Amino acid sequence: MLNYLFRRLNLLLITALILSIIAFIISLWSNQARTVQDVNVFILYLDYMGNILQGQWGISLINQKSHMQNGLIAFSSTLELCLVALLTSVIIGIPLGIFSGIYRNGILDYTIMSIALIGLALPAFWLAIMLIMLPITFDMGLPVDGNISPIYDIPMITGFQLIDSLLASDLYNLAAFVDRLTHLILPSVVLSFFLTSEIIRLTRYSISQVMKSNYIKAANTKGLTVIQIVFRHVLKNALPPIIPQLRLQLNTIISIAMTVEIVFDAQGSGVWLLTSIKAGDYLALSAAVIIISGFILLSSIVIDILQMFISPTTRKMLYADK
Repeated sequence: MLNYLFRRLNLLLITALILSIIAFIISLWSNQARTVQDVNVFILYLDYMGNILQGQWGISLINQKSHMQNGLIAFSSTLELCLVALLTSVIIGIPLGIFSGIYRNGILDYTIMSIALIGLALPAFWLAIMLIMLPITFDMGLPVDGNISPIYDIPMITGFQLIDSLLASDLYNLAAFVDRLTHLILPSVVLSFFLTSEIIRLTRYSISQVMKSNYIKAANTKGLTVIQIVFRHVLKNALPPIIPQLRLQLNTIISIAMTVEIVFDAQGSGVWLLTSIKAGDYLALSAAVIIISGFILLSSIVIDILQMFISPTTRKMLYADK
């Protein structure tokens, strides 16, 4: 186990080094006032990393705040949207994937997979534009832009506005929380449409593979019902392999979320980067590389560790490596 963690840590450090070099090149390119003709680039890189580790990421030209502060605030909004969409997708996608995998090649399977394929094929920005038109056309009363109504002044505690608005219930009761939740509905529906489709596809494949196993055939011969087989044998073996597959989609999910935020004018990473680029504040790009890639790297390591604990197959592979 320690050898596994050590290998994962080495991979994390190597990847972080490469990403830091990319961020350094972006910052060097964006700093028009500095020339590197007569300066040692290695020394500049060491100075850059020293400033990064000290939290000195540069000052924004837009609001005169630190790029680190702006980036973390913006990314927390993006991450909040991703988590809400992921929770929604898991609740909807896993049961549909289970039904599709159990009744493979049936009418129910074809119906569910047709919907999933549509979700994978539709562009996120197009779906977002279509959903923006719904509240206006049908007078649904849902907000189509922003994070929260400007009438609420929510103190920043965790950086996640949904949690901060709930903590500010003594100021606005639950009105601010409900307002933030309604602002998340349309963007999370767009993002969860893609996520649900992906979860259905992964769950269906994993379930169908487990259903072909010999121990499932033996359970059938014992006279166990489908429900008993699913809850006793199928789920505990089919669901763990889905987790690392979702990890591979993490980068795509964040990218789609940033696109959706731009359409809905939600103040997340997408709008922050777009506004910074338009203003010529290119240092925000290097800050975004550090924050977003750093989160993806750390979350990948955490998911690998969780996978090691919950999946017997993964633990068996670790002992086999020894």
